[in-house]
Amino acid sequence: MIKTGSIKITFIIVILLLQVSCNTILVNEQLPYISIEKITNVDQNSASCFGKVVSDNGLTVMERGICWSSNPLPTTENDTVVVGSGVGSFTGALQNLMPGHTYYVRAYATNENGTAYSDAIQLTTEYDPAVPNPVFNENTCFCTVEDIDGNSYRATKIGNQYWMVENLRVTRYRNGDSIPTIKDNEAWNMLKSGGQGIYNNNSETNSVKKFGRFYNYFAITDARSIAPEGWHVPTNADWLELENYLDSIMTTSDTKAKSLASASDWTASSVAGSVGYLDQISNSLSNNSSGFSALPGGIRSYCGCFAYATTFAAWWSSDQLDDKEAWFRSLNYNSSAFGQGHYEKRFGLSVRCVKDKDTN
Repeated sequence: MIKTGSIKITFIIVILLLQVSCNTILVNEQLPYISIEKITNVDQNSASCFGKVVSDNGLTVMERGICWSSNPLPTTENDTVVVGSGVGSFTGALQNLMPGHTYYVRAYATNENGTAYSDAIQLTTEYDPAVPNPVFNENTCFCTVEDIDGNSYRATKIGNQYWMVENLRVTRYRNGDSIPTIKDNEAWNMLKSGGQGIYNNNSETNSVKKFGRFYNYFAITDARSIAPEGWHVPTNADWLELENYLDSIMTTSDTKAKSLASASDWTASSVAGSVGYLDQISNSLSNNSSGFSALPGGIRSYCGCFAYATTFAAWWSSDQLDDKEAWFRSLNYNSSAFGQGHYEKRFGLSVRCVKDKDTN
């Protein structure tokens, strides 16, 4: 039998927990509203970032500024520049950056209740022309291909196929029609036709060139074609041919995943043979023997949210599973597998193109 006293004590505890919860919500609601506007003046070692404290939400903003890191969600524990206090727009100078490196940048604002952060956007510094680009395997022989926008891509021969070694970033179909840029999450979720976008709606030129754009399945199978003339979005058979060729040349010290992944930008992993596993002698990524140069660009989910930058990469196959889902291939920083799966067609994934066989 439960005693009345125990019931009363339990009831009081529940009420106290609810009060604490409500107080927490009130505190969180009193953080400043902060946004990141744009990044400009990017060179090898520096950049300028524009932030804005939209509202102090009733409490004085004691500090504001910019923080950045190789982690997709930097905080003030990482590299930070303080740019005064109060509401309004401000500009922070990011210094001592490394050439050819990708950073994630957020604006922040602090009041007596804590620190609020903006969304993160990518910043990729310019490469030092005297140093090989770390994304690519410079021992690979490259050719180039151009899309309708005038973007130039490196491509290389792997087995009997020619693959682009950069993600597609075109904004028009082959006939010149625009592929709509969809920034709003709800609008992305509702799409039944082709759409494209950039991770966290970033517009920083170097990062777009490096990681490319995301496309939903409707865009990659549109009859107007997003691939350059003489190229196409790979089928499952194309991906399988690539995989079988890699199987035929694998050494005991390599995996398909590592042979495809770039030697830069991946989160480190302790799993032997995984994409992010560091060479125990050089303490660096011994990846990209195939020259495919896969980067961890993340994905955009069906709801419009962005995720998995630095840890995951996924590329569409043009083959569908059924009316709702389609196939993709993927790499994960913590795995040695060249993954295969299927997502809803509303997902935004990267695209690699392969050359038509009759044009080889």
